[in-house]
Amino acid sequence: MTGLDILESIGSLPASWHANGSLNPAVVEELFKCAQGAHDTAETGCGRSTLALSNASVRHVVFACDVPPGEDPETHSLYQVKKSPLLRAGSCEFVVGSTQQTLPEFVFDREFDLVFLDGPHGYPFPELEYFYFYPHIRPGGWLVIDDIQIPTVANMVDVLKRDAMFRLDHVVRSTAFFRRTDAPTFPPFADGWWEQGYNKRHGVAVRHLGMSAKPRAIAHELLRRLGRR
Repeated sequence: MTGLDILESIGSLPASWHANGSLNPAVVEELFKCAQGAHDTAETGCGRSTLALSNASVRHVVFACDVPPGEDPETHSLYQVKKSPLLRAGSCEFVVGSTQQTLPEFVFDREFDLVFLDGPHGYPFPELEYFYFYPHIRPGGWLVIDDIQIPTVANMVDVLKRDAMFRLDHVVRSTAFFRRTDAPTFPPFADGWWEQGYNKRHGVAVRHLGMSAKPRAIAHELLRRLGRR
């Protein structure tokens, strides 16, 4: 099947294909386009995006929850994806379980060309998923975040729009497509909050001048607020 055939077939799936939501066809098409020629891709959650990415990249890893006890498998996304003839199963690795449990245990031994975050949306779970993936997205790769209309996800997107590591390339419907820049990877096991663009924007970043950054920032903010009175 050609890429166009695959996209048309995915687009023709009924809205009731599974009960966990339906990714807009325009987003599926854009994911497929961005992942064309990719070697390694990943996503949290699964559904139409999985069918597209399995056909676009050489190796695709899917982090998704299993069918809950007592739920009809026919309504569950993972079940429907695995049995679909549109899935290129040979390219896929399924890591089954909640991402809150599976991501800390996963061995990240590769750089990703594209990562699609569409797992749990409650705070702080989008940030947790981002934390485990961001050091492993190669420069020039894609970080794609779905459901940016949800406030918990929108907050993270607002931070990333001011982060040197990522540039917001475009938005399709309610999905943001960020491009990884050549900026150094923010150390995942340090702090350095005063260097981040989001904090600088809010006027709390300070230079190290003999006093640790945090106390200086607190003093700066207190003085700023007192000056308003």
